[in-house]
Amino acid sequence: MGTNFRPIKHLSSLGFKKSTSEATLYIKHEDDDLLIISLYVDDLLITGGNAKLVEKFKREMIQIFEMIDLGLMTYFLGMQIKQLEDEVLICQKKYAKEILKKFHLEDCKEVTNPMNQKESLSKNDGADRVEEGYFQSLIGCLMYLTVSRPEILFSVSLLSLFMHCTTEMHLKAAKRVVRYIKGTIDFGVEFKKSQDFKLLGFSNSDWGGSVDHMKSTSGYCFSLGSGSFSRCSKKQDIVAQSTT
Repeated sequence: MGTNFRPIKHLSSLGFKKSTSEATLYIKHEDDDLLIISLYVDDLLITGGNAKLVEKFKREMIQIFEMIDLGLMTYFLGMQIKQLEDEVLICQKKYAKEILKKFHLEDCKEVTNPMNQKESLSKNDGADRVEEGYFQSLIGCLMYLTVSRPEILFSVSLLSLFMHCTTEMHLKAAKRVVRYIKGTIDFGVEFKKSQDFKLLGFSNSDWGGSVDHMKSTSGYCFSLGSGSFSRCSKKQDIVAQSTT
């Protein structure tokens, strides 16, 4: 739904509680049912397990605010959402194509992985320096693409360390990620209907992976049922003395 201003106070008056972990998320419990609202500027997403409650909420909001019901969500903040009977696919195909066009890489050669594992990136690699603004813009675009592409998160996180000391080697590595994206333009996160909702978590690190400071990069990924819902890749604060 689209609205002309943010009805935060009204949501609170209806019994919605703001999520402590996500600033745009509001949740309301009504007996055994759950109503979830995601509010971003003038866009409002609504979901819940009870269709009657969802429709009731929409009617109430339309009566009070100037709003338009856009129906089933198919596109939101650069993300494409394909909803079928037993699955939901979230991807950023359109956004990925915009990245290729913006950086004039529509005709680049595709690769099968986002990073060369044998290549060690460093701040002082001896290569010529390049325009940092171009590199920073490219990394910024790739960072938003990780919303639906968790497999590029480590590569993009690592490359972001060279925002202010960019060389030809760093730019080449960043363009490799884009070349991988071109060959996997349809990839995304898929959530399938499942009876077995197991919470699974995976964690790993590249022990002493940084040539510059010997710090490791840790990563984790959590899934519930069929799809990943939380992931991170981050440089450790201290130098690890072991692989643990």
